[in-house]
Amino acid sequence: MKKYIKEHLGVKIFLLTAVLLLTVSGLAYGMVAFGVSKSYLAELDDSLDKSTQNLVSQLSEVSEQEMGTMLKMFALEYSLSITLMDENGKELQSFGQIEYKLDPKTDSEKSQISKGITKTYFVDRKEGSDYQILIFGTKQRTNAALDSLNRILPALIIIAFLISLIIAVFYSRYVTNPILVLSRASKKLADLDFQIQRPVNRSDEIGILGENLNRLAEGLEEALDELKEKNLLLQRDIMREKQMEQQQLDFFSAVSHELKTPVTVLKGQLQGMLYRVGGYKDRDKYLRRSYEVVNSMDDMIKEILSVARIKSSGFALSRVTIALDKIVQGVIHNLEDIAINKGLQLHIELLEQAGVTVDKALFEKVISNLIGNAIKYTPDNGSVWIRIFREGGNIIFSVENESENIPEAEIPQLFDAFYRRDKSRSRKTGGSGLGLYIVKMILELHGFAYQFYNTEHGVAIKIIFS
Repeated sequence: MKKYIKEHLGVKIFLLTAVLLLTVSGLAYGMVAFGVSKSYLAELDDSLDKSTQNLVSQLSEVSEQEMGTMLKMFALEYSLSITLMDENGKELQSFGQIEYKLDPKTDSEKSQISKGITKTYFVDRKEGSDYQILIFGTKQRTNAALDSLNRILPALIIIAFLISLIIAVFYSRYVTNPILVLSRASKKLADLDFQIQRPVNRSDEIGILGENLNRLAEGLEEALDELKEKNLLLQRDIMREKQMEQQQLDFFSAVSHELKTPVTVLKGQLQGMLYRVGGYKDRDKYLRRSYEVVNSMDDMIKEILSVARIKSSGFALSRVTIALDKIVQGVIHNLEDIAINKGLQLHIELLEQAGVTVDKALFEKVISNLIGNAIKYTPDNGSVWIRIFREGGNIIFSVENESENIPEAEIPQLFDAFYRRDKSRSRKTGGSGLGLYIVKMILELHGFAYQFYNTEHGVAIKIIFS
């Protein structure tokens, strides 16, 4: 029971209120019982004093016979007992409804005072002897009132108890209900449930507390949503970092694989020439082949360094506005001899003064790789189309060359590092396998869209400068 009371605020307030009300009721009853006696006697003293003073003034002028009649009437009118004494204090006669007898040894004044006598008055008569009168006011009325209160005391106790219980119930509910509502609201907050709109509709301190809880819930909900959003972004960043890390591991693994083959070839050729094994006795022939392998490795290392530089954390684009047609013309001029040696026809259609904002050095590499790949992988006596034009308000650069179509599922793989098709992208045709990979990196850094697709003549790639 004690534990239940200790754990429930409503029960504690109910019991405390009930005990308090019952205590106040008891005190009120005691004060009424005590106050009836005191107030009656005080009232009796005041009224008697005035009436008696008036009586005394009348007694001083009447005869002794009339004085006795007046004292008797006065005693009956005020329900008093009056003792008439001579000037020496000797009792002469008593008047009133209360009769008492005193022991000869008893002090009559003390005895009568104990029964309620209020005052002693002196009657100075104009003729004859002087007298004293003792006025005694009985407590009979006071005792009657107290007896009446005592008779109805059980009923008063029951009524006070029931009223106290009813008031305690309503008061405890009025006090504890909003607190219980706020307690449930705070529990929801602890469980991260923020749907507690206005828990109590009041304007006092409890209402202010409820409004503060409501605002706290809104603030926590916003903070939690923001935290979830940032956590989601963080998870995405972590996934992106993991992907980049995996890409780097894959890249270095591919680099190791790609370098291993030419190194092995070069090592075998040099060893054969040193030991003059078979055909390796013709040193000039295999020295030229070794030189070609070294050149191929040199090109690959340069491409790898370009990739590493672009991927470095401190790398930043140096954008300038250039005339795209001038860059394309310069690249075509550098590769023109290779195209002539293969008997290729170059169909060139360039929009003049095509200004684009790019990193000039990187974009020269993009144009060079795309045109170089088109020339390299076009069969002898084939055609290559190089164009710059406008489409939908954007400048478009495209390169198309005659070749066999590439399966659609294989096209995205062309931009992976060191990817080569079995036939047209083999090492016999040269190349590091990083050309299109670098092109993709540079275009993504600039934010330019690009498309690689099959055509009726072969394959084409276009860059959209938006």
